[in-house]
Amino acid sequence: MRDHFKGLFRKNAEPPQPSEFIQTVNKLLDEYKSLYQGECPYVLHERLSESQVEQFEAAAGTPLPQDYRDFLIHIGDGAAKKRQFPLSLSHAKACLEYCLQEETEPDYISRPFSADSCNRAFHEDYEDWDSGMDEDAADEHYNRLYSEALQGTITLHHDGCGYYIVMIVTGELAGQLYYIDTCHGQGIRKVSDSFAEYYLKWLERRILERRAELERNDPFDCVITKVKLGGNVRDLTVKKAEPPFEFQFEYFCPGDFALEGGHTELTQVHDRLVVSLYMEDRSFSPVVYKKLEESASPVSPAPPETGNSSAPPMNLIGDRSEHIVIGQVRRLFKYDTGELAFPLYVEGLEQEILIRGLDIPDLAVGDRLQIQGRLCGEVYRIRR
Repeated sequence: MRDHFKGLFRKNAEPPQPSEFIQTVNKLLDEYKSLYQGECPYVLHERLSESQVEQFEAAAGTPLPQDYRDFLIHIGDGAAKKRQFPLSLSHAKACLEYCLQEETEPDYISRPFSADSCNRAFHEDYEDWDSGMDEDAADEHYNRLYSEALQGTITLHHDGCGYYIVMIVTGELAGQLYYIDTCHGQGIRKVSDSFAEYYLKWLERRILERRAELERNDPFDCVITKVKLGGNVRDLTVKKAEPPFEFQFEYFCPGDFALEGGHTELTQVHDRLVVSLYMEDRSFSPVVYKKLEESASPVSPAPPETGNSSAPPMNLIGDRSEHIVIGQVRRLFKYDTGELAFPLYVEGLEQEILIRGLDIPDLAVGDRLQIQGRLCGEVYRIRR
C-alpha cells in the first residue's frame, strides 16, 4: 500500500492557471526569500502534477480541499525540512500511521471524521467514558476509538511531543484545520477555517519574525573589559571605541556552563565582540519607563549625527545588568507575535536598543524616554 502512494510522487507536469490564493503565496514566498542574503531556510518539495493529485484522490476515495489541492500543484508538495508547515502529502500518511502506530488503508482519510470521537480518544475530560466496562472491554473499546480518531484527516504538521495539526477532508468540517494533542489530554481545538487562511497567516508570521530579527540585529563593535560568569549567563563589561563608552550587558551562552568565578574559553577579557542589545519586560526584572519633558517632534528614522551628546548617558545601577537607559524613539514596529516593539536610540552608544513587552500609552516617534531594566545582549562574532 505504501509503495502505491509513493509511486504517485514523481516528476510533475505543467500545472493549470493559479488562483488568487496561489498568486498571494508566490508573492509572499518571494518576499520571504528576499529577506535572506544567503539560503532561505524554508524549502519546498517539487510540485505535483494534476494527474498525480487525481490519482491520490482516487486511491483515497475523497477529493482534497481546493486550496490545498492548488498548493500541491502550483507551489510544492510540502516543506522539505522538519517542523515546517506543511508536511508533504506522502509524508503526511506516514506521520498519521506513526501517530496511530498502525498501517491505514488507502481510504482511511475518506471515512467520516468525528470531533467528538477524536476528543473522546485524546481529551482527559472523557476519562470516565469506560466506567462500567470490564478491563478487556474497555481496552478493546479504547483501541477502536483511538484507531478511528483521526480518520477523515490529513496530517499537515507534527509539532513534536504528540501535537499535530490536521486538515479535515470529510463531512461538515471538511477543509477546516484542527490542533490535536494526542498525548497530554488536551484534545482538539480548531485553528482555522481553511488551509489557505492558515498558510497565509503562517507565512506572514515567518516574514514578520524575520523582519523583526533584521530590525533587532543592528550589531556594533566593542571590547570586553570584564567578564562575570554564572551558569551559562555572561555579564560582560565592554568598551565601545568610537565614541569611547563603557557599559555592562548580559547574554545567554548555551552549551558552556561555568560556575561563578570560573573560567570560560568562549568569552574572555580583551575579546572583540560584535553585539546587539535589547531590553524585555520580564516578571523577575520588570522594565519601567518615564517620559521626559524634552520630547521632540516626530523625526526621520535616520540616526542623528555622530557626537550629539544632548541625552544623558546610559548608567549602570546594579551588578546584574540593571540599567537606566535614556534615548529617543525613532521607529515603531510589531515584533514576533505582534507585540509592539521599538528601538530606543542611545546617543552615547550611537546605537538603537530594542525594547520589547513594554506597554506605553500614546507612544510616538520622537518621544524621549528613560527606561530602567535588564539590558541583555546577543553576540554575533567573537574575535581574538
